[in-house]
Amino acid sequence: MSTALRFSRIEPETQGSLLTEIRNILNEVGAHNAESYNDRYWDWQYKDLPTGISFVYAAWDEDRIIGYYHVPVYRALIDGQNQLIGNVQDVAVSSDFRGTGVFRSLSEFANLDLDTTEINFLYTFPNKSSIRTFRSYNNFSPIRTLPSYFRPIDTGKILQQIRPWFRIVRFLGLVVDFLLNTFSKSISLDLDDASVERFIEIDESIELVFREYGKSFSNHIIRDAAWLDWRYLQSVRGRHQILGLVECGQLTAVIVLKEETIRNTSVCVIMDFAFTDGKEKSLLYLIQNILVNPSMTDWDSSLIYISASSPFLSSLKQLGFIQIPQSLNPRVLNLLGRSVNPLAKESFIRMDNWLITLGDWDVF
Repeated sequence: MSTALRFSRIEPETQGSLLTEIRNILNEVGAHNAESYNDRYWDWQYKDLPTGISFVYAAWDEDRIIGYYHVPVYRALIDGQNQLIGNVQDVAVSSDFRGTGVFRSLSEFANLDLDTTEINFLYTFPNKSSIRTFRSYNNFSPIRTLPSYFRPIDTGKILQQIRPWFRIVRFLGLVVDFLLNTFSKSISLDLDDASVERFIEIDESIELVFREYGKSFSNHIIRDAAWLDWRYLQSVRGRHQILGLVECGQLTAVIVLKEETIRNTSVCVIMDFAFTDGKEKSLLYLIQNILVNPSMTDWDSSLIYISASSPFLSSLKQLGFIQIPQSLNPRVLNLLGRSVNPLAKESFIRMDNWLITLGDWDVF
């Protein structure tokens, strides 16, 4: 390792250099989002977040930034207590310095510095190349691997993207969709006064549904109106839609959706969800409405995708959702956590204590 290497927190005047280097590194690996790293994205992700707190670290080779390590900070409930939690994300090292121990040294520097701040907890979703560093050198512990599910809406369209020259795929798609719909349970509500509504702002009723759902978990990011508005409605990563089920004038279930293109296929991603006490059936009914009438999202999606840490996911099998085996999942989400306070570690890393959705990940 070069003796010219040094590590530091990033100060505002070096932001431009960091953004340029991030784009360079992303272009090296052929990432699709390289050009999204601009001042607007930076301000939203690291300045305009509800807490206004974030930490950014860099590795330098003389005057050149060769690695970075980002930690935005959110309000959370940990073991039922209000805390600040940091999300380690957007970490990378220039290709010229990979395999030289730069990332390990940078992460050690960052975590030692974070130990001196008001943050007591960290979480991350490392990829397969960085997970060893987090576990072996930064004292992160595995919490759980998030299960992932998908539900085809139009199987024929999906197959045509894979094998466009096979005319039979459209017919096979119709057969698969018929079988899925036939063996899926039809969810009905006892009340006639129920309607699906779209929301264009976060109002008190939405916040109350998320707060009530969060009471079932002792560890989770606090999804108050400020966080929900920042994460979804103010997001620079693309447009999100919020749908809710209203029963007898009361909002009982909410779902946050985003369209992503994966392997040339339009995918409706369930970013977040919540329901009031005893109303799991209402959320299933809401998702069923999207399957039956996908045009309500304004997207021409061929399937729905969800990954989360919540008992609710197993209930999606009633609607024909299929769990993706880890061996076939191109991006397994491994949730790791780190507690500065050893006394709080046991509760912090207990799998069943956590509510995690794709909204807690920084990719979508």
